[in-house]
Amino acid sequence: MWNVLVIVLASVALTAVACVLFGRARDHEQADDRDADSRGFLGAVISGLFIVALAFYVVIVWEENGAAADNASREAAAVADAYWQTSVMPQPQRDQIRGLLKEYPKLVADQEWPRLQAGESDERTTEALNSLHAEVLGLPSTPDEVKTARERSLERLREITDLRRDRLDSAGGLDETGKLMLIGTIGGAVGMVLFPLLIGFTARKRHIVQICITAALLALVCVLCAGATQPFDGMLRVEPDAFTSLTEELAGIPAEETR
Repeated sequence: MWNVLVIVLASVALTAVACVLFGRARDHEQADDRDADSRGFLGAVISGLFIVALAFYVVIVWEENGAAADNASREAAAVADAYWQTSVMPQPQRDQIRGLLKEYPKLVADQEWPRLQAGESDERTTEALNSLHAEVLGLPSTPDEVKTARERSLERLREITDLRRDRLDSAGGLDETGKLMLIGTIGGAVGMVLFPLLIGFTARKRHIVQICITAALLALVCVLCAGATQPFDGMLRVEPDAFTSLTEELAGIPAEETR
């Protein structure tokens, strides 16, 4: 939060200094309105490009966050479904698989989720998932009810693996389109502040205040956009609520209810 405030105040200070210096350099010039229409058109184009880039970027970030949250819910649901399949599994594999299925969401929420901010995975979570695969593959193919539970559990594990891979890919940050839109947003914001200074600006107080307020708002928007480059970091980050809820749900299931 303090970093955001510092950046916004620094932008306002630099803009105010530029307005005063640039305006003083042009105080002696008389206002020339012959090119006012063309200047107004160029200003509108720059503003329009900024708005378009910002709109596309917001849509991309919104969709990425929504997909990440949806994938997390589906991953947790797949773990829960796999847990209920253990009711017909023989011992000792049943208790081992149940223990790993209970451990997995805890590892995701407590160990792997904080690492997602840096785009990294957790080795213990990977090991738990690999152990689950090995245990389920080691189940017997008879009788039929055990075979069916084995096949369904393997389907859920494949789904969990795919969704986890998608989650780790999302933690890597924006794709090329998102990066381009972010660059366009920042570039458009800078252009909106520089344009009036470059075409001619008088150092009147109301003009300086107007440009400074604009610079503050644009700096805030750019900082917020730059802080939302991936769904597991920043103010709009996705939380591991699906996995924490699943951990509580599995802990509250009596063993006899799954037999």
